Amino acid sequence: MILILVDFGAGALLVDGSGTKDFSKIQEAIDASEIGDEIVVLNGTYGENLVVDRPIALRGDGMPVVEGCNVSAPIITINASGVVLDGFIIGGCTNDSCDSGSVLVLSDGSRILNNTIYGSSSHGICVLNSTDHLISKNRIHDNSKAGIRLAGVNDSSIVKNDISKNAYGVFIESSHDNWVLNSDVWGNGADGITIASSSGNELTSNSIHSNADNGIYLTDSYNNILVGNRIRDCINSGIDVFRSFGTMIASNAIEGCDGMGINVDSGDNNVMAWNSLLNNDLDGISILGASYNTISHNTVLNNRESGIALRRDSKRNMVIYNNLSANKRYGIVFDDSDSNFVQANEIYNHSTALVMRYSSNDSIVENGIKDNGFGLSLEMVNNVVVSKNDIVNSTRDGIRLFRCDNSNIWANRILNSVADGVHIIRSTGTTVSDNDILGSSEYGVQVLDQSAQNLFLSNLIQNSGLGGIYLFDGELNLVMSNALIDNNKFNGRDNGGNRWAANYYSDLECGEMIGTMVCAEPYEIRGQWGVITLDQRPFTNYHVILGR
Repeated sequence: MILILVDFGAGALLVDGSGTKDFSKIQEAIDASEIGDEIVVLNGTYGENLVVDRPIALRGDGMPVVEGCNVSAPIITINASGVVLDGFIIGGCTNDSCDSGSVLVLSDGSRILNNTIYGSSSHGICVLNSTDHLISKNRIHDNSKAGIRLAGVNDSSIVKNDISKNAYGVFIESSHDNWVLNSDVWGNGADGITIASSSGNELTSNSIHSNADNGIYLTDSYNNILVGNRIRDCINSGIDVFRSFGTMIASNAIEGCDGMGINVDSGDNNVMAWNSLLNNDLDGISILGASYNTISHNTVLNNRESGIALRRDSKRNMVIYNNLSANKRYGIVFDDSDSNFVQANEIYNHSTALVMRYSSNDSIVENGIKDNGFGLSLEMVNNVVVSKNDIVNSTRDGIRLFRCDNSNIWANRILNSVADGVHIIRSTGTTVSDNDILGSSEYGVQVLDQSAQNLFLSNLIQNSGLGGIYLFDGELNLVMSNALIDNNKFNGRDNGGNRWAANYYSDLECGEMIGTMVCAEPYEIRGQWGVITLDQRPFTNYHVILGR
């Protein structure tokens, strides 16, 4: 048997600082190398500034230390394509230029692997105006600017790096189609990862935590992908998207940030889907002055303000299939935002499930709203549609309308409200129709404060603790074809100035009939100060007037 032992670096140029191998200085070996050569640097400390100007592999044996001695230069400058830099400790660069770093890359196709890079007055790794790089399994920490900076860089990968305690973790600018994957980005003094004026970049499966600004920040960028990242304990927001569009934000877990979970400011056509947003100090998702965004299938729990907020003229956004629970104030809030669509969300355990202010042309349909204070509160709004929602166990009103004009509240199920099913204040021209309002502790519908010209049509109002429909203050309202059944103190009450027609009253005792369903005797709706309003043709069969 013949045993063949192959030493590490056999056939390579060897560098040893003591002078026992081929070279005592790394730069001497570089200058003597040819295309494709491998240089192996043995353990030791080398006070050199290196320039790699040919496609070779530099490999460290035992993590040798390279410390620059020229304050005006990076420690290692790579200006040849296809260079490998593997297995070094590189520290102490004192050149603080923004276009510098401990390792400066100026050419294509570099492979920067398994290094520790620290203590630079500028960036740890700075890559400029090139393509096709792999930066992997490096530990990059305590650099004064970014741990890794890409500027004008395309089609490159940053994989499985530990990037900590720099000013920025990763800073990508004017760069396209790069990938940051499976890296641990933590404890940096500004954003964990910044993308500026860039497109087509993908951030996937990174752990981004304890950074002093945002976890991820995008500005003036488009068509980037943020998928499967774990973001927590940011001083600002988990993901902040500013003046950027076409961003896919999916399947991220964002927890414990001092700002928003996700914040989109002045950015259109972004998608936020399947994210988990927990225990953030402000809103789970915030949209500011942004349009045509989709918020879908997110889990938004226990945030200290609202679950989802649309503010400052945000228009034509879609909020669908989200699960929102136990956010401290509101499940969903709209403020000065028009033409948005909210469908099929589950909204539980908030002071108000959904509040809308100073907005118009919004639609709220098919949501499950349970165990909140107010179910819906619409305030100073116009032309809003609220349809086919299940609003259950509200500890205050199921739906509260304050100066809600020209809107349509129809086909909702409003069950077991502790106060009123529908509570209307100073509203005009709104239609409340085809709703099932059951088991309200106070009134099924109560109308207050000069509400006028509203229509109450084909509602089933049953088992209210105080009364069915109470028109306390208002005029020219029409109450027609409603079924008022077994409400405790009264089925209908009106203080005057309104019209009631063709309603069903469970306490009506009809002696003479017109046909088979209409009572010939009017039904008296009493009010304060002896006011009596008559329903001249009350019905005796509520299934007909409700159509169900």
